[in-house]
Amino acid sequence: MAQVIGDRIRALREERGLTRSRLAVRSGLTRSQISRVEKDQRPGVQAVAVGRLAAALHTTSDYLLGLTADPTPPPPADWRTDPAHVVRLRRLVERIVRLPRDQQDRVMDAVLTLLEVSDAANGQGIDVESGPGAQAGLIK
Repeated sequence: MAQVIGDRIRALREERGLTRSRLAVRSGLTRSQISRVEKDQRPGVQAVAVGRLAAALHTTSDYLLGLTADPTPPPPADWRTDPAHVVRLRRLVERIVRLPRDQQDRVMDAVLTLLEVSDAANGQGIDVESGPGAQAGLIK
C-alpha cells in the first residue's frame, strides 16, 4: 500500500505541475518528507500527513491510500452545516466588531470589493466600477 501512496502522490504532484518544494509549502510537510514518501522510503505515513497531502493535491485520502480509483474530492460542505467554518466566520465578525467604526467600514468595503471582483471574474456581470469598492476609492 505504501508504494500506491508514493506513486499517486508523485503522479498528482507532476500532473498539477508542482515541485516537491511547492507541495511541501502547500501541505505543511518538508520537501524531504515528500521525497521519502514518493520513493517508498517512509512506509508508515501518518494519517495527518496523508490528509495534508490530499488537501494540498485537491484529492482524497482514500485515493492516495488506494481505496478508490477516483481522485476527485467530494463537493465542499455547505458552510451552514460545517461547524469549523461557522466558528471561523464568528471569529471574523468578532474581530471586526472590536475595531473602531471607521476601520469596520473600511474592512466591509474591502470585503465587498473582493466579492464584486470575484463575481465579475466568474462572469456574473457585477459592475465593479460603481459598487462599494469604487465608492470607497478601492477600485480605480
